[in-house]
Amino acid sequence: MLSSLAPMQDVTDLAFMRTLARIGSLPDFFVTAYFRSTPTTCAIAENNLRCIDENETGTPILAQLAGCDPAALVRDAEWLMGRNIAGINLNAGCPSPLVNRHGAGAGLLRELPQFRKVLQALRGVVPAGQFSVKFRTGWADEAELPAILDTIAAASPDMAMVHGRTRKDLYAAGTVRPENIRRAVLRLPCPVLGNGDIATAEQARKWVNELCPAGVMIGRGAVRNPYIFRQLRGAPAPTADDMRMYYDVLIEETNKILHTKRTAAGHCNRMKKYLAFCYADFTPEQEYALRRCTDIATMQRILCG
Repeated sequence: MLSSLAPMQDVTDLAFMRTLARIGSLPDFFVTAYFRSTPTTCAIAENNLRCIDENETGTPILAQLAGCDPAALVRDAEWLMGRNIAGINLNAGCPSPLVNRHGAGAGLLRELPQFRKVLQALRGVVPAGQFSVKFRTGWADEAELPAILDTIAAASPDMAMVHGRTRKDLYAAGTVRPENIRRAVLRLPCPVLGNGDIATAEQARKWVNELCPAGVMIGRGAVRNPYIFRQLRGAPAPTADDMRMYYDVLIEETNKILHTKRTAAGHCNRMKKYLAFCYADFTPEQEYALRRCTDIATMQRILCG
């Protein structure tokens, strides 16, 4: 079973990737958060570049691009391929209104002729074995999925990652429809990874057994339980000591990234980006204290005490 860390803006960053390496729970590959491509510029986000240039984990990383202009995407793909990446991933799944307003992310699913042009342009410049696409099952309705799959199949990507929601679903609980991942597996002539609210290793194995994807892509579930990739290889569930180690290491790694730029309160706020997916594991009193914490030493005592 292949496994990947799903890209999450401002969350699955270099500090988190390094943390996975230190706790011994690496996926098979990473995907950066998206680089936004437009005809006038590429938003070469420093944090995304650091994930590539300072990736000492030994884990391959794909650079994700978001945009709708074929020439701009080709330009930026060629630039990124000059760096130490394992391939280019096209974002056709981001539900952000700002991104979609410009036809990018899941906005590509509204304009399949343009989506086809984008796919074909990138396929033309990305080497064999290195082009993938991440997409949702429709813009407003899953009835759109067959046409989306036909559009993707025509471009012959080397891998596809399907998030089992439409754009209209956003991230609402209970809206992932695993059967649509199976539909993608049956239609696309490339390995398919399933994505969307995978919370446990048991659920991931169930998907692989029943839906037959080549593997899974996990985002929020991996932030809440970063040992999930280790579990997929047969390791036991994390102990309380394991989780304390996770928080300790993540605090250290975020400090390495931020210490020259942020105050202690800023460091706490950065940690809250990750903790937003972990609060369910704490008591209401701990959650209350963590949400209001402005001192990193106090936060560490709450997390690791």
